[in-house]
Amino acid sequence: MENRLSEAARTGNVGALQKLLQENPLILADFALIFPYENPLHIATKARQLVFVREIIKHNPEFASESNQDGFRPMDMASTFGYVEIVTELLGAGPEICRLSGRDGKTALHYAAINGRVMVIDQLLSTCGASIKDVTALGETALHLAVKFCKFEAFKCLIKWIEQLHMEEMSVELLLNSSNIISSSLELNAMNSSGLTAMDIMDIVTEGPSDIQLREVLQSAGALKACNINGISITTSLQQFTTNNNRTYQELLPLQEPSKDWFKYFKFQQQRDSPSDVRNTLLVVAALIATVTFQAGVNPPTGFASPAPTPAPPPPPPPLATRTAPPPPAYHPSLIPALATVSGNLGSLAPTRFLFLFANTLGLFASLSIIIYLTAGFPFQRELQISIYSMMCAYGFSTAHFQPHGGTHSLVFAIASVLPFLSRWLPRWAKKAWRFWKNSSRRDIRLPRI
Repeated sequence: MENRLSEAARTGNVGALQKLLQENPLILADFALIFPYENPLHIATKARQLVFVREIIKHNPEFASESNQDGFRPMDMASTFGYVEIVTELLGAGPEICRLSGRDGKTALHYAAINGRVMVIDQLLSTCGASIKDVTALGETALHLAVKFCKFEAFKCLIKWIEQLHMEEMSVELLLNSSNIISSSLELNAMNSSGLTAMDIMDIVTEGPSDIQLREVLQSAGALKACNINGISITTSLQQFTTNNNRTYQELLPLQEPSKDWFKYFKFQQQRDSPSDVRNTLLVVAALIATVTFQAGVNPPTGFASPAPTPAPPPPPPPLATRTAPPPPAYHPSLIPALATVSGNLGSLAPTRFLFLFANTLGLFASLSIIIYLTAGFPFQRELQISIYSMMCAYGFSTAHFQPHGGTHSLVFAIASVLPFLSRWLPRWAKKAWRFWKNSSRRDIRLPRI
């Protein structure tokens, strides 16, 4: 019998419905018990059986507010498909149905805006104008969704209704002069949960001529990007305060001007600087540092390289018979003590060589670690890391010209190469260990004593 009811709902056979109700007056309740995931009103709405929908609502109007297994109500389906007549019948069961949220927090108006159903939007807002304020689970209004899915006609229809409803909390008056931009910015420039306005979404989804036309409508209506809203609000407050107190606008400018505080002006500000720009800047600086330090390690400054190998001993002197007179001394006898002092000082450069090796290696590996962290998730990630680690190994072998002293070279190189990574990961590991120890101690305290 339930299968016969489903078939009657699909084909719109009202006579079969009447016959089934005569045989079993509780067949609609039985159907809800046996098939809780979908009622006859869902089936009839999808099949666009208007007369059957009207008959079902007469017998059981509660079906209009029930969701199917996918979270869609009959009103959501009718609004998605653009069945205006069925939407009107469902609104007769209760105007509040149009504000019931379903899947992802969407209402019937949201589905109508997503699919560009202008007639459905008119019908819903003429019955329940307050539904234009409803937001989805992501904080998006019907106006956001119309822009997001490039439904230009639906967007214009929503703007028209916003003007007609004169809602104080939305304050949208689409005049073309700039004096009304602030008064219309409350809802027209509303931000979703990601902090994007309708204008920001247009920058992301602009593809065709209709998108460009929609962007022009937004601009003429006074739509703003999220990064510009706060600045205009602050400027407006300053202007109003200036008018009320007969003071000039220049007196209210912030004290921290760029010319007076350059360090703070160029300091990183999370609200102003985008993460992508900061990442690009860090990559450029890290690449420059890596280039300079790698070159300095391969070709160190004069005096830091290992001393030249000791020349071979001179040949034995010739026999006395052929021995000639000794040449005159190359240096004046008074310069010999000074040369000895200089030679002693040059011999003390060994510790300085290792300090140079430590600082240069530390700078190189710190810059390379920044590049590794900032390029995480990039395409060809495996090949990129292979090239970075290969360059590290090549640098290690190229520093062999520093004169070793009992493994000091290897020790200095190992400490300098590991230190940048440890400075990043040791605090994290310490925090995780502390949390683990803290949670385990709490669990031990909560265990009941026997």
